[in-house]
Amino acid sequence: MCLLAALGLITPRLILILLWLFSPAVVLGPFADLAIPNPIVPVLGLVFLPTTTLGVCWAAVSFGGLQSFSGLLIVLIGLVIDAGLIGKGRGIARR
Repeated sequence: MCLLAALGLITPRLILILLWLFSPAVVLGPFADLAIPNPIVPVLGLVFLPTTTLGVCWAAVSFGGLQSFSGLLIVLIGLVIDAGLIGKGRGIARR
Protein backbone atom coordinates (compact mmCIF):
# COMPACT_ATOMS: atom_id res chain seq x y z
CA MET A 1 0.00 0.00 0.00
CA CYS A 2 2.79 2.38 0.92
CA LEU A 3 4.68 1.51 -2.27
CA LEU A 4 1.58 2.29 -4.34
CA ALA A 5 1.21 5.68 -2.65
CA ALA A 6 4.87 6.50 -3.25
CA LEU A 7 4.52 5.49 -6.89
CA GLY A 8 1.47 7.73 -7.24
CA LEU A 9 3.40 10.68 -5.83
CA ILE A 10 6.59 10.21 -7.88
CA THR A 11 5.11 9.32 -11.31
CA PRO A 12 3.81 12.79 -12.32
CA ARG A 13 7.07 14.38 -11.18
CA LEU A 14 9.13 11.88 -13.16
CA ILE A 15 7.01 12.43 -16.28
CA LEU A 16 7.35 16.21 -15.94
CA ILE A 17 11.14 15.99 -15.49
CA LEU A 18 11.51 13.72 -18.53
CA LEU A 19 9.25 15.97 -20.59
CA TRP A 20 11.31 18.99 -19.55
CA LEU A 21 14.58 17.23 -20.50
CA PHE A 22 13.46 15.99 -23.92
CA SER A 23 11.20 18.87 -25.02
CA PRO A 24 11.67 21.96 -22.87
CA ALA A 25 9.49 24.12 -25.13
CA VAL A 26 6.44 22.07 -24.13
CA VAL A 27 7.02 22.74 -20.42
CA LEU A 28 8.26 26.33 -20.64
CA GLY A 29 5.89 27.48 -23.39
CA PRO A 30 2.66 27.83 -21.38
CA PHE A 31 4.44 29.94 -18.78
CA ALA A 32 6.36 32.22 -21.17
CA ASP A 33 3.97 35.21 -20.94
CA LEU A 34 4.03 35.49 -17.14
CA ALA A 35 5.79 38.31 -15.29
CA ILE A 36 7.67 35.77 -13.15
CA PRO A 37 10.93 34.47 -14.72
CA ASN A 38 10.27 31.49 -16.92
CA PRO A 39 11.64 28.42 -15.07
CA ILE A 40 10.33 29.37 -11.63
CA VAL A 41 6.65 28.51 -12.19
CA PRO A 42 7.33 25.04 -13.68
CA VAL A 43 9.72 24.26 -10.80
CA LEU A 44 7.07 25.30 -8.27
CA GLY A 45 4.56 23.20 -10.18
CA LEU A 46 6.95 20.25 -10.09
CA VAL A 47 7.22 20.50 -6.31
CA PHE A 48 3.65 21.37 -5.28
CA LEU A 49 1.18 20.53 -8.11
CA PRO A 50 2.83 18.19 -10.64
CA THR A 51 -0.35 16.76 -12.18
CA THR A 52 -1.84 20.23 -12.64
CA THR A 53 1.39 21.43 -14.27
CA LEU A 54 1.31 18.44 -16.62
CA GLY A 55 -2.31 19.31 -17.41
CA VAL A 56 -1.39 22.91 -18.26
CA CYS A 57 1.39 21.72 -20.57
CA TRP A 58 -0.88 19.20 -22.27
CA ALA A 59 -3.70 21.71 -22.63
CA ALA A 60 -1.33 24.24 -24.22
CA VAL A 61 0.00 21.73 -26.73
CA SER A 62 -3.17 19.80 -27.59
CA PHE A 63 -6.12 22.10 -26.97
CA GLY A 64 -4.75 25.62 -27.47
CA GLY A 65 -4.41 26.44 -23.79
CA LEU A 66 -6.94 27.22 -21.12
CA GLN A 67 -9.19 29.18 -23.49
CA SER A 68 -10.91 26.00 -24.65
CA PHE A 69 -13.29 23.96 -22.52
CA SER A 70 -11.23 20.80 -23.05
CA GLY A 71 -8.02 22.48 -21.88
CA LEU A 72 -9.70 23.90 -18.81
CA LEU A 73 -11.23 20.51 -18.02
CA ILE A 74 -7.81 18.81 -18.21
CA VAL A 75 -6.31 21.35 -15.81
CA LEU A 76 -9.22 21.03 -13.38
CA ILE A 77 -8.91 17.23 -13.37
CA GLY A 78 -5.19 17.60 -12.62
CA LEU A 79 -5.99 19.98 -9.77
CA VAL A 80 -8.50 17.52 -8.29
CA ILE A 81 -5.95 14.71 -8.52
CA ASP A 82 -3.29 16.81 -6.81
CA ALA A 83 -5.68 17.88 -4.07
CA GLY A 84 -6.71 14.26 -3.57
CA LEU A 85 -3.15 13.05 -3.27
CA ILE A 86 -2.35 15.71 -0.69
CA GLY A 87 -5.58 15.25 1.23
CA LYS A 88 -5.43 11.44 1.44
CA GLY A 89 -2.02 11.50 3.07
CA ARG A 90 -3.21 13.82 5.82
CA GLY A 91 -6.36 11.81 6.45
CA ILE A 92 -4.48 8.55 6.93
CA ALA A 93 -1.96 10.19 9.26
CA ARG A 94 -4.78 11.26 11.64
CA ARG A 95 -5.97 7.69 12.21
